[in-house]
This record gives sequence, structure tokens and C-alpha cells, in this order.
Amino acid sequence: MRCFRQLFYFLLLALFPISANSADIDWRKVSKLQGNAFLEYVESLQLKDQEALNFWKNIPLSKANKQVNKIFREEAFAIYMNKYPRPFGHGASFSAGSGVDVVGPISKQKLRLPFTDVHQLPAGPIGNANRQYNIAYSIHGLSHPWLLNNADSAVWEAERHPNVTLKVLDPKFDNALQAKQIDALIEEKVDGIVIWPMQEAPTGPPIDRAAAAKIPSVSVDRLVGSKKVRAQITGNFPANGTQQGLYLVHRLLQETGKVEGNVLMIRKPLGSTADSMRTGHFLKVISYFPGLNILQSYHNSSSRADSLSQVREALAKHPEIDVIFCTGAEQGMGAVLAVDEAKRWNSRSGGKRILVLSNDDLAEALLAMKEDKIAVTAPYTPLLGGVGVRVLLKILAGEKISKNVTTPDLPMITKDGETVFGIKTTSVDAWMPYAYGRK
Repeated sequence: MRCFRQLFYFLLLALFPISANSADIDWRKVSKLQGNAFLEYVESLQLKDQEALNFWKNIPLSKANKQVNKIFREEAFAIYMNKYPRPFGHGASFSAGSGVDVVGPISKQKLRLPFTDVHQLPAGPIGNANRQYNIAYSIHGLSHPWLLNNADSAVWEAERHPNVTLKVLDPKFDNALQAKQIDALIEEKVDGIVIWPMQEAPTGPPIDRAAAAKIPSVSVDRLVGSKKVRAQITGNFPANGTQQGLYLVHRLLQETGKVEGNVLMIRKPLGSTADSMRTGHFLKVISYFPGLNILQSYHNSSSRADSLSQVREALAKHPEIDVIFCTGAEQGMGAVLAVDEAKRWNSRSGGKRILVLSNDDLAEALLAMKEDKIAVTAPYTPLLGGVGVRVLLKILAGEKISKNVTTPDLPMITKDGETVFGIKTTSVDAWMPYAYGRK
């Protein structure tokens, strides 16, 4: 039994690699701590900013909260985490204020692209200047502001290169239609394909077929179900769920000195990369606190209307909800509308306010934060399409590109900015230029 526990511990380290500056951390001790003892150990480390965030991202799952531990294991989050690419060493860093201000070619909205220095590519022809490169981007849901602005960034990048033509296709959240689109692009013999998948598994066979036809593909944001994808652009999903969890712990300690409460979960589609990584990392953090209770878990396809309906149902069913954990901005806004409708904002014990933990830096959600209707937002920029296009163009030009391209962690957003376990947050006003959607 002891050998099994040791093997399990080393597997945890493989799944959750420690940061470069964590040699002094006693990870065996961490895994056995809970509640105040865990927090005292965290404080003793005196970690700041990215080092502190890395610690929280890398902590192993605790057995302290039996319910949370069981949910984590039953939904096999460790499998998703093991598959998700991680940067080697310190990885790239992000500095607030950096980026390029543009007008979205499709939306005509003002956008600040944060990652223009990731695989930078100068304007002008790529590869063989006398050749025209025809590429395509299959991305679900241009009616959704996150996805629309994602496509904006891809088109903006393509338009910087006169010998590149980019076709944008919208499968409208239909996995079968996306597979047909990719097959049609293979028939057209396009030079390369960028893809935003809604879920992993359905994209596997068509990406395999593209690889067989020697057409390179690059996935953006989420992973595809094929090992033959040429490159995958991944972001800060691990940071997102971690940030939501550690902010919740911070906020509850501020309010009552205890980490206790009832948590409702409103999540993206089961099996999607975003849901698995965010929820898994959130659960890892709160697994150290036995006083937290998961009331219920709902899923929807990033639908505000469905989220509203689900939170409405939960509010009617549960007399006291302390926290609504959301894995996307539409889930967050649906939660806000439901609590507004029910007039339940101050319905926690002692008249305290319900805490909505959200993701994705939707401008409308940031405005809701200014009204104290969202407690924290863990940003995940949609403006990754341009990174995907640059990586694909470099591949077509013959450059050697790593399969895994990981964008930097972004700072969590709180109303006015504060320090959370040594991590400085950014204010709503400071982050608004990076927000997506109409401002």
C-alpha cells in the first residue's frame, strides 16, 4: 500500500509539474494539509505573483474535502490535465499595457491584441513571395462575441500578408458540419487549416484526413482529437480555474475568517477542454477546504439563456447559495440575470452577497463587476486567432515550429485591483481595452 501511495504521488508530480523556483516546497507535506494549516504553509513560502500562481496551479488534489475529491476523480480531470500542454521552464510572461490596438475587420470593434509578440511575424509576403497561400479557419459561432473577435484577430493577421488568402467558415456549433467543412477544404487542396473545435473527439477523424493529404492544421484555444495536428495554440486554462479557486478562498477569509459555503457550478459542455481544465483546477484548490459543498453542477453550450434557466432553477431549489462558479462569461452573465430576477443578491447568511466567479473578459461582464455582480473574472482572451494564423504561416514558410505554443497567464480581474495570496490583480478599468464584445 505504501509503494502504491508513493507511486501515486510521483504520478501527481508528473501531472502537475512544479515551478522552477519551488525546490523548497515540501509537496508531500502540502498534500496532507488542509484548511488553516494549509494556508499557514502557503504564507510561509512568501511567494509572489507568477511564482505564487504557479504554486496554486501545481498543488496536488487533496483528500480533505471528500466530496470534491470524489467529483474530481469521477470526472477524470487528471486525464485532461495530463494531456494539456504546459510550457517548459518559466514560459512567456505578459505585461499589462502591452499589445496592439486594432479595429476588428469583421466586427469593426476596437480591440487590443495582447499576444502580437507571440510568434511575431513582420507584415509583408510570407515564404515564397511569388506564391499565393490559401488557408482557412473553421471556427464555430460567429454570432458569439468571443468567437467573432477570435476570428477578427485571425483575419487581421492574414490581411498583413499580401500573398495570403484566408477563408473563415462557421460550422455554427455543429460538430458534423465542421467535419464536412474540413473535408471540403481537403478537396479544395488548401495550403493549411486553422481550427477552433467545440469538443475534442469529433475533430479527430477530419484532422487525420487533412494530415493524410499533407495539409497542416493548427488548433486554437481548445485541443482536437487527433495527434496529427501540426501545432496547437493553448492558453491559460490552468490559471483560470486556479484563479477562481484562490480568489474564492481569499474572499471568504476576508468576509468571515472561514472557508465555508455552498457552491453552484454552471459549466461549459462536458468533455470540452475549457470546462475540464478550469473546473479541474478550481476543484484542486477547494479540495483543501472541507467546509465547501458543491450543491449541483449544470452544463450548457455557452448559452446565456440556458445559464439563466439553470441558475433560476437552482435558486428555487436551494435556499442558500453562496457561490456560483462559472466556466465562461455567458454562464456568468446568465447567473447575474438569474440572481437579479430573483432579487437574491444579499441572500447569504448574514445578508452577505452571492459571489459569482466568472471567466473570459467580456466587456459586458466587466461592467457587471463594477456593479459588484461578478466578484472575479479570470481572463482568457479570444484574440488567439492571429497567433494560430502566424504559426500556420510560419509552418508553410518552412520554419521549424514546436507543436505546443502556450500563451502567457493573464492577471485575474477584480473591481479595483487588490493582492490575493501575493498575486496582484488588475482592475476592471485597466483591463477594459483588452475586453471583447461591444464596450
